[in-house]
Amino acid sequence: MSFLMNFAIIRACPRNINNMSPELNIAHKAALKASKSIEQLIFQNELLSVQKKLQNGFVDKAVQVSLNDIYYTLKRAYPEDVIRGEDSLLSDHDTGDRCWYIQPLAGTANLLYDIPHCAIGMILSEQGKLQQAMVFQPLNGDCFTVTRGKGAFLSNKRLRIDQQKEVSAAIVATNLPENETLVTAHGLALRNINKQAAGCRMLGCDILDIAWVAAGRLDAYWQPQAATITAMIGELFMTEAGGQCSDFSCQQNSQKNGQLIASNLKLSAQLSKFISPGFER
Repeated sequence: MSFLMNFAIIRACPRNINNMSPELNIAHKAALKASKSIEQLIFQNELLSVQKKLQNGFVDKAVQVSLNDIYYTLKRAYPEDVIRGEDSLLSDHDTGDRCWYIQPLAGTANLLYDIPHCAIGMILSEQGKLQQAMVFQPLNGDCFTVTRGKGAFLSNKRLRIDQQKEVSAAIVATNLPENETLVTAHGLALRNINKQAAGCRMLGCDILDIAWVAAGRLDAYWQPQAATITAMIGELFMTEAGGQCSDFSCQQNSQKNGQLIASNLKLSAQLSKFISPGFER
């Protein structure tokens, strides 16, 4: 059975979205449309080698079709809302009470190698306060949602972070930083954690890893260079799933400095002791 056949069969599974707000229902519609476009792109390139995909701009095309589908779906539903991408304004206006932030496709290297650990992310801010977010896995349809004050969900299942108290029994995930100046410090922190933890993982999709922490599939996730939207998603999911999103000093400054630990309170404090020494200035 081909990768695309697996993709199509899994995506056909029904998802219960009864717990979603109107905004999250629109976000879900946008994510499904983007997933369909990504599916078509996979089909068009499924016989090509990784090198050929790179030459054909497969990754850039996947990001762009996803971004277009999400942007126009949100714009049609909420024309007055501000819409921003990872590092740019997408809407034709930049003022308003509500702002959407879009991560069109995280984990692109995984998609390139037919590894299904990738995700679409959307977050809605109202009057400067994070209110709702979605992490959608296009290759199997998993839909993680969160609403401030109402909890985090996977489909219709309420999510609660695992309350593992000891690093020695924890599965901890991270990803390599893109900034080469952080690689040495990251490697030192990773070695420190690897000596103590039950296991370390580098799965290649930060926003999905954070959603997995909220769902109890991982005990913690950390990285030294989180994008703003990643930090936003981390803060909202951890808050509503009973955890914490903090920097390496256990302060809630991840959006400002990019340092991020997503876990429960006790594990976050323990992990910061192993991580922070290499990053202290």
